[in-house]
Amino acid sequence: MGAALEFDVSLLERLYTHTQWGARMRKTMLDIQYRSPAELMLFPSKEFYDGKLRTGLKATTATILSALAAASFPWPRRNGVVVPTVFIQCSTEEDLGGMSKSNIGQVELVEHILPMLTSAKQNSGPGHVAALASLSITVLTPYKKQIQALKHKLPASVPCSTVDAFQGRESDIIIFSTVRCNVEGDIGFLEDARRLNVMWTRARLALIIIGDRPTMNTNPLWKRALESCTHVEINMPVVASSA
Repeated sequence: MGAALEFDVSLLERLYTHTQWGARMRKTMLDIQYRSPAELMLFPSKEFYDGKLRTGLKATTATILSALAAASFPWPRRNGVVVPTVFIQCSTEEDLGGMSKSNIGQVELVEHILPMLTSAKQNSGPGHVAALASLSITVLTPYKKQIQALKHKLPASVPCSTVDAFQGRESDIIIFSTVRCNVEGDIGFLEDARRLNVMWTRARLALIIIGDRPTMNTNPLWKRALESCTHVEINMPVVASSA
């Protein structure tokens, strides 16, 4: 209902699209970003900025992402360089009750991969160990109920936030828990393209998206988003049931 009544349109957007003054306004795009390597920004540049978004970073992608290469997390490689956009499949269904949503399977997956992101492989040098330890990691999700579940499981040192609340901030690694996993293919207000754009562009080094591909693929934009990521398999430990 809010979208139908254009409650999601800002006052500035109303000014330059709905008024006579807007027709006279000159719009200028800031097309150089200094946050992330070009490879990380390929998708938002193509989808939201007409392919015009460029990086102003002087260092090469290999240099910028060198700390990630030493991590025990199985970052994929392309031509020997870490691929910074990753998707991890989680087929656990979302909970069915309440106004907000949560997904305990995704929470447990986040809990499992966090130590892998900051722990170095064997025989890594002290410089790599220190670089990994200094990385900032933030978990974003669209639902407050999922935030509560994440905070219950994760160390207090790991920030958990909604996308809206994290707008204007950044982190070295963003882990995004989509939450939604259902047979109807309903993704709720994840359909808002602006949330996807904001979430993606919070990352300085890498983005990890956790979700259910069949559910998210019902939305064409999200389908393209996941296709732009490299799939990574994570084997969760099996907990033996008591007799």
